[in-house]
Amino acid sequence: MRTGLLVFVALGLLFCIYSENFVTAPAKAQVSLDTVQDPASIPDRSYPAPKGQKALLIGAACRADLVLLVGERGLIFRSTDGGKNFQQVDSPTRRMICSVILADDQLAYAVGHDMTVLRSRDSGHSWQQVYRDPDADLALFSVVSLGGGKVLAVGSFGTVLLSDDDGENWRQQLISEDGPHLYSVKQMGSNLVVVGEFGSIFKSEDAGDSWNLLESPYEGTFFDVIPLVNSQRLLLLGLRGNLWEGQVGDWKRIDTGFEASLFGGSILSNGRVVVVGDEGRVMVRSATGQWHDRSPGERRLLSSATGLTDDSVVIVGEKGYRIRSISGSDSTDGEERR
Repeated sequence: MRTGLLVFVALGLLFCIYSENFVTAPAKAQVSLDTVQDPASIPDRSYPAPKGQKALLIGAACRADLVLLVGERGLIFRSTDGGKNFQQVDSPTRRMICSVILADDQLAYAVGHDMTVLRSRDSGHSWQQVYRDPDADLALFSVVSLGGGKVLAVGSFGTVLLSDDDGENWRQQLISEDGPHLYSVKQMGSNLVVVGEFGSIFKSEDAGDSWNLLESPYEGTFFDVIPLVNSQRLLLLGLRGNLWEGQVGDWKRIDTGFEASLFGGSILSNGRVVVVGDEGRVMVRSATGQWHDRSPGERRLLSSATGLTDDSVVIVGEKGYRIRSISGSDSTDGEERR
């Protein structure tokens, strides 16, 4: 099995281990020793999860004081006060959700396993399933909105899913014949950049209709890409502590001092960058390009980090979320709120 996919299998195993603690009695009662129930007859929706905020969470999105968190069993949590309080919202799927974004005009999108695509027209308060293909046995790992109705998601085996009408209709294509798993898609100016296994870096200059494979500094898996502001330079996050900065023909490996895989990150409004990964790793890049290890000492899987309006960071992963302040000088950071 491909190494990159193993990480998402591991996430699924964590989900199986921990889910017994998060679902309520009605959800557990769907299957008993006396009754074998057809899985197709189980309603495809999430269930109330009183302890869900400590579940396996994978993605987060923020705009002003609105924050969305997504993860296992179709869980979606929403905050309207900058992450101080979260409420679970109804979700029309029980599939794992891997990524969520806030687009324009109160639109939000979330993607996950079984090529599930969810859309909200009211800033994440309510959701509808606009695409799903369980027979394809594929997953979507990342999604981006380009404006003008254009939405694009990427996933396993080179899958690219596109919509030109805010998710009403979708078309599927392969990014290349060798079909690497694609873990992250981001806008880079007017272009798109996608990264995945085999050190794959793809660039599109036509909103995802065609792709060019770029030179890569690494043959292993990249899990996330972060385009740096006002620059053609990228940050690449990968397996075994691989962290690269640069552009085609000019790549530099950042010495992290560890071999834990790095899964996700984001740029804060103050110009800093936060990246997170396995073994509780948290790395912070200052606005001047200096890197510091800010790992809190918790050996748990951290899947992504998203900046909030006060330049604190919501970090999600195993055992839910934490909101952490990244403040002060480059050599210090603030306290953890949760």
